[in-house]
Amino acid sequence: MTSRDRVLAALRGDPVDRPPVSFWGHVYHRESSADELVAHTLERWERFRWDWVKLNPRKHYHVEPWGVRYRYPARPDEKPVVAEWPVHSPADWDAIGERPPDAGALGEQLEAVRAVRARLPAEVPLLQTVFTPLAILAELTEPPAALRDALTREPERIARALEAVTRTFEHHVAAVMRAGADGLFLATVDWGSRRFVDPAALRRWSRPYDLRLLAAAGASRFHTLHVCKEDALLFEFADYPVGAFSWDATVAGNPSLAEGLARLPGAAMGGIGHETELQQGPEVAIAAFRRSLEETGGRRWLFAPSCSIPPQTPAGTLAALRAEVERGPVTQRRA
Repeated sequence: MTSRDRVLAALRGDPVDRPPVSFWGHVYHRESSADELVAHTLERWERFRWDWVKLNPRKHYHVEPWGVRYRYPARPDEKPVVAEWPVHSPADWDAIGERPPDAGALGEQLEAVRAVRARLPAEVPLLQTVFTPLAILAELTEPPAALRDALTREPERIARALEAVTRTFEHHVAAVMRAGADGLFLATVDWGSRRFVDPAALRRWSRPYDLRLLAAAGASRFHTLHVCKEDALLFEFADYPVGAFSWDATVAGNPSLAEGLARLPGAAMGGIGHETELQQGPEVAIAAFRRSLEETGGRRWLFAPSCSIPPQTPAGTLAALRAEVERGPVTQRRA
């Protein structure tokens, strides 16, 4: 099977020769330009030959059009810290208007998508990372959790700002797809966890805007919904028009892969803790893969990290996992 055939078969629940696999993460000192993002993305693909590529840009590209800036430390692979943000008082939400979807950081990402697609074999699907509008809005203030109070204290201001962000990204995701992405990797960040939002607020402030982005992108089997963090409200998203659902099935309070597959219409993406099992050496990582393979039967499952992997993740562990995935027949789920 080609990578594209394998991924599509897994998304449909058809038999595969082996599970499709991909890993991704930040390379902080190489993410501040399209050229560097493209270069390190393709270097990783050349080394590991992942079945699909998730473009993993700097997390704050989504909010740079509204004036958010981060400071990067001098040391490579050290996480940047926020330096400027636009919303310091309730009235500041009124200045959050629609922005050009193809200029500045957003234009840079379109450039990166076009460049990766041009250099990646056609058989390898490409996903672009986009946050949900509510998650984007939260990054405009500091700390992002301050948005929770604003939802109740300033609902009209928040609704106007959320509309502007959504309109911007409706145009942007349509451009992302035209640039050559096969689908979106739509991430909730904190705003899919009970620790930040309850189901009622999620339905009010996230769902309508998320669905608008997916509609603007157009239908694709490759669209993936990533529900971050512990206590994930995963099943609140079950009817989203995506082909795969990504979540951390390894932490307490979240559904297991088997529980997710029993209640979700699409495929499961995940199977290894990005900050736990993946960092504990090849033997532990391979055991996590085998556990997930047994739990899913190798059907409707794409092997991947539970979230973006840390920069210090050993390349040897990734290579060992890639070799293990390639080895042996897939156990098929019984009908």
